[in-house]
Amino acid sequence: YLNKNKMKIEVDNDNEKKEKYYNVENSLNSFLIIDKEEEDKNNEDYGFDELSFKDIYKSNSLFEHVIEHINLYFSKTDSKNEIIYKNLKKITEFINQNRFTEEILEIILLNGIPNNIPCLRPLIWKCFMGYFPPNDLSKWKTITINSYKIYKSIKKKYSYYPSNIQDQTEQKIVIQLTKDLKRTRRNVPFFQNKSGSKKHPEETNDDVIKRMLFYFAKEHSLSYVQGMNEIIALIYYIFANDDNPFLRRFVESDTYFCFRILVKEIEPIFRMNDIDYSDLFITKQIEQINKILEKIEPEILNYFKEIEFSINCFVMRWVMVLFAQEFKIDVAVNFWDRMFTQKNKTNFICFISVAILQINKDKIMMKEIEDIADWTKEMGNNISKLDINDIIKKAFEVKRKYKELTGTK
Repeated sequence: YLNKNKMKIEVDNDNEKKEKYYNVENSLNSFLIIDKEEEDKNNEDYGFDELSFKDIYKSNSLFEHVIEHINLYFSKTDSKNEIIYKNLKKITEFINQNRFTEEILEIILLNGIPNNIPCLRPLIWKCFMGYFPPNDLSKWKTITINSYKIYKSIKKKYSYYPSNIQDQTEQKIVIQLTKDLKRTRRNVPFFQNKSGSKKHPEETNDDVIKRMLFYFAKEHSLSYVQGMNEIIALIYYIFANDDNPFLRRFVESDTYFCFRILVKEIEPIFRMNDIDYSDLFITKQIEQINKILEKIEPEILNYFKEIEFSINCFVMRWVMVLFAQEFKIDVAVNFWDRMFTQKNKTNFICFISVAILQINKDKIMMKEIEDIADWTKEMGNNISKLDINDIIKKAFEVKRKYKELTGTK
């Protein structure tokens, strides 16, 4: 908690403002700078619950909670899965060493992240999305708090949302968001459930997602594009189900900034009205899949040509939302575990796409155009968490073989 005794800190000579600092007990490695007057302004409503920083620092440290859960998992598991056991031991070592090395990428790539420890996946996703630095875990807590403070200023900027929107452009954004979110993961009750806000007890998780996307549209030149809803929904779903008492207080700000990082990385996908970006980019992905098929599975490619079937119809869906829409949510989550280990995520999707086609080659070769199109739409519902391991393994076989045949890096 925050000590009541103020600390005297020297300020720059040309800065006459006296900053107010409070000693933070139980923090990882730093002091938290808080403007006391700002902290006490709880009567302003920016559409979210204010955080009590005193309460925040009563919680366990960021990693104590993870270690506790790993140890609890070990103590309760009678017949230990050797792979999971070894992986969790290795992750514990990384935490104790205060860094995540490249070795953890291989661990996650081959086996995914154990589902039994819900506080682990959010940390690893944040790390390999680029939100947290992997080489210094001690900075993670401070980054989280600073991001919250920035996000708070964004919310204050748009405090009129959602009830007092007058601008026509903003109204169009909200109408589109409402329409898209009605179709987002309707089979998962979480999104219709209440968010748990004390200030807004009727607020649902859909409302929170809509708010984040509205702020993103206002704060970025890219604005909002259909498909972003699927991506941010998956990130928010994982972060909101984190049981870490520290991080669950920052779900919205963490989701917003991780979403922003990911969208920036795959930005060409969403530049729908920019021929230089969007058409060229999607065309390149389609060409890449066809090139891989030509080298790895020419039979499938020739069959598609024979029946005049274009892969455009499903590649657009698969690439644009990184499979977030096609797979059932638990399968998509396991797929994203592996995706975050890759530097080029959209290129990785090309190999995944070919792997799916290769695994289902016999089914595809017996279908007509309409049947193939229907199959690709239903494909995601028929893939299980076990299947995703086979798909990932096959994708890397395809990737390795394609590189050997083409001499590419």
